[in-house]
This record gives sequence, structure tokens and C-alpha cells, in this order.
Amino acid sequence: MTTLTDALITEVEVIVLDNGIEYGTRLGDDERAGPRHTCLIRVATDAGVEGYGDVDSHPWVVKSIVEAVSHIPAFCAGLREAAVGQSVWDRNALWERLYQASWYHGRRGPALHALSGIDLAVWDICGRLSGQSMASLLGGRRRDRVLAYASTLFRETPDEMRAATRSYLDRGFRAIKFGWGPWGSEGSRALLAAARAEAGPDIRLMVDGYLPGDFNAVRRFVSSLEDLDPYWVEEPFPADRPRDLARLGRETGLTIASGEQLGGDEFNELLAEPGVSVIQPDLSRCGGFTTLQSLAAVVAREGRRIVPHAWTSPLLTAGTVQAAAWLPDPVMVEYNVSSAPISRDLAPALPLVDGHVHVPSGPGVGVDVDPEVVAKYRIA
Repeated sequence: MTTLTDALITEVEVIVLDNGIEYGTRLGDDERAGPRHTCLIRVATDAGVEGYGDVDSHPWVVKSIVEAVSHIPAFCAGLREAAVGQSVWDRNALWERLYQASWYHGRRGPALHALSGIDLAVWDICGRLSGQSMASLLGGRRRDRVLAYASTLFRETPDEMRAATRSYLDRGFRAIKFGWGPWGSEGSRALLAAARAEAGPDIRLMVDGYLPGDFNAVRRFVSSLEDLDPYWVEEPFPADRPRDLARLGRETGLTIASGEQLGGDEFNELLAEPGVSVIQPDLSRCGGFTTLQSLAAVVAREGRRIVPHAWTSPLLTAGTVQAAAWLPDPVMVEYNVSSAPISRDLAPALPLVDGHVHVPSGPGVGVDVDPEVVAKYRIA
């Protein structure tokens, strides 16, 4: 086994991929395309082991933050400069060093996204060097499989919704989330009603997307969904309106979910008032595995549930499945069903069996980035 002193960071590289297909484009199989661009952060070490983080953010902004030259070294430096030469083994110290270096960057948003990608890659490296899966490295694997929900866009008509729902059921999914598209427009309740009619009462259906109107209008619409039994209503208000999200949860009979865009102390704002029951940190934005470890304890004390958000590629899905295997309470994992080649091919997709994905047992996140896919689609 490689000794702890053998793993110093030698390079941090931001890779931008472009599959040429605009997000939301309808493809031949009636599925919509995922993100056109993908942002990867590659971290290399002098131990000859490297790791990758898939960052769900603006690739070129993340690239500029990682590769920026030093302005004031203690407070404002490129994150590559702050990371190179540091050991991967003391992950908390490395995280704090990167956070300190981003003092003038805003310390939320893209700066934290860039930090998250480095953190994901470093944890993957530690898992590979130690021979442990990420779930074991986090503190212990509590389950071998995790319920997956198909994550997709709303279709335009009730007939299309019924057909889409049936297609996911036929693939074995027992939970489906429809988001965005025509959601919130006139007639969108009928779209969810069509999905519920096709799915039956035992399938978990979730909805996702901002809703138009003032608070009272949104409350009335959300309340009107109660007979359709959505498992949760995700971010009917933007995440920077935590009080409205919490109030909506208190004043309706439905579960409110939020958190995919948040990081650091922003979760404290979301947890400050009761009402948001499902907290959804995205590992590629919230601060990575290091943040998730501390956040999980806080969320548990508040009596809420964590269901991590993950939508870009099988690489992020695999890391999130590892986190779900470690989290104390059984959770679901978001399963991106979009058709864009990067979303499907960047790393091996975890197979779906009886509506669940099995937790990879290999070291680190348990899947490898395909270098041929990176070479084919790399533009920066």
C-alpha cells in the first residue's frame, strides 16, 4: 500500500468538453439532451494516481478560478496554485487552504464549485491509494444498493407524459422526477396528473422547477397538487428565497425540497426555519465530500433528510451513490436519463436492477473516466 507521505498534488487541470448538442434538444429516442458542456477537474499526484471531479457549473468561470495567477497569496490565488504541493491525505486542511485562497473570489458560487471539484478528485485519489471505496472512506458503507429516480424534463402534452412515464417504468424505475420545460405554465397540473394516472399510486413522482407568481399564487398552485401525491416539490422558489420555501412547506401539505445550488453557510439559512424537509446538496457545488460529512450531521440534528442532487454524468452519479451508501438514512439517488453522449459515456453508467443501482465496490468512486471520450470532446 502507498504510504501517506507519497501523495502530493502535482497538477490541477480544468478540462472543458463539448458534445455540440444544446441542452434540452429532443433526440431520436424522445429523450432530451443533457448539458452541452461538461467541466472536469483532474488532480494528479506524485504517487502516479490521479482523480477527477465533475463540476456542474460554468466551465470557463471554473477554469479561470482554478488557473488564476496569485493576487494576494494568502487570500486571493488561483486554486491550482493553492493546491499544488499539498498532501491529499489531510483533506480538511487542504479544503481550508483552498477556501482561504478564495477569500476575494466570493467564496460562494463558482469559487466553491471549483473547490468542490478539487475535493471530489482528491477523495477519489485517497480511495484509490488506500484501496477503499468512497463509502468506506467516508466512514462506512451502510447499504449495497440505492433506489434511483429517473431525472428528466417535462413533456409538452399529457399523452407525451404518459408515454414517458411508461418508458421509465418499463426500464425498471420506481421513482421519476419531471422538471422544468412547460412546468408552471397553464395546463401543467394536467401534465403531472397524466403521469400519476400512468404510474399508479405506488410510484414516487417528484416535480422540479420555479413557479410563476407571488407567494400566494405559488401556494395555491402547490396546494392544488396534493391529490396527485408528489413525493416532493423541488424549488418552486429559487434557493435564494429560503424563507419563502420554508413557509410554503409549513402552509401546504406537501414536502418541499431545495439545496442543489447551495454551499457552506447557505445551508444554515435553508435550515433556519422549519418547512424544507429534503435538503439536496450537490457534491460538485456544495464543497464536495468534505462539506457533506459535516452537513449530514447538521441536517440530521434538524430532523431533515439529505437526498443529494446529481445530474451531469455517470462520474458524479457514482460519487453520489457512494455518498448515499454512507448516509445514515436510506435515500434515493438522482439518475440522469438524458441522451447527450457525454452524459452517458464519460464513465460507465451504473446498471439499474429492480429500480436500484448497486454501489460500486472498487476503490474511490468505483468508476473510471473514459480517456477516449475526453479526447473526443475536449475543447479546452
